[in-house]
Amino acid sequence: MGLGHAAKYQVTHIKRGGTLNVRDTPFINVSRVVGRIAFNATNISIKECAELLDKSEWCYVNVPRGASHLEGWVKSYYLKEMSTKLRASKSHIQNFLYNFYMADEENYMDKLQSFYAFPMQKYLWSKNVSLRDLRIRKVREYKKWPKRDYRLTYMKILKRKADYIDVQTTIRWHFRKGDDYEKGKDIQKLRLVSSGNSFKVSALKNLKHIVFPKPVVVEENLTVLEIEEEVLPEVLNSVVAQEPVANKLYIKAGSFFSNISTDYLTSITKNGFPYMIQKVQQDEKLIRRVFIGPFNSVSEATQALVIVRANINELAYIQTNLN
Repeated sequence: MGLGHAAKYQVTHIKRGGTLNVRDTPFINVSRVVGRIAFNATNISIKECAELLDKSEWCYVNVPRGASHLEGWVKSYYLKEMSTKLRASKSHIQNFLYNFYMADEENYMDKLQSFYAFPMQKYLWSKNVSLRDLRIRKVREYKKWPKRDYRLTYMKILKRKADYIDVQTTIRWHFRKGDDYEKGKDIQKLRLVSSGNSFKVSALKNLKHIVFPKPVVVEENLTVLEIEEEVLPEVLNSVVAQEPVANKLYIKAGSFFSNISTDYLTSITKNGFPYMIQKVQQDEKLIRRVFIGPFNSVSEATQALVIVRANINELAYIQTNLN
């Protein structure tokens, strides 16, 4: 077949939804499967190829997989060189985004430059984000939620220009730390710029951040949405919301496994916000969640979120349906 090692390849001759086995040696009877490649995988590199006695040709491939790679042997029959047209195709963009989000499941601090173009035009709510800025943000995110799962469920190309491509994505995520967890989905807009045979993200904006409500366990010794009066100064009582209001927006400002610091709550009221404390029992642990609000509209909540992130908790986000 004469495959060139400098070129990039895609999977071919595999039915839609199928996968291609990657083996540790080019001998089916004695080899073991070390991984699988999706039917639409792209940007595959070849390190070497070998022709066996039965005249079949096998190639040792390197396939991007999140922030790492999958390596092993596949039949060259299932590979074909990527065309120039394919490098801007929807399937190639999807492959990059799949790896982009999958990489965030790992602590890939040394590989941020593989996925991002710096300085970034925008990252969430900040502009002109440098590599150092993003590293600091990622460290905080990874410490807050050490275990992270992402699943790309939707991708739409919004705009194609000579020097960039704008896409919209929907990602379902699941974060965990000890017994605590959060699930939800984000709708994002990303700007992709060409980088060799692949892409880099030069801007990322959250269009919507949704946190799925958790089942609230109520026991005799537990009161949901109860305010811990003993830790609050009397002067604050007038600005504490006692129960959630239906069809309103809130800002989640933090979660705690022990009594909440008075100074922390004071910082909320000093910024002019009411708040509530939601208590949720998970196994043997009692989690206290602080919500700021309520707010009547997305615009009102978004304006407040800027202040909350600047003065109280930069990882705060908007949430609905607290019950």
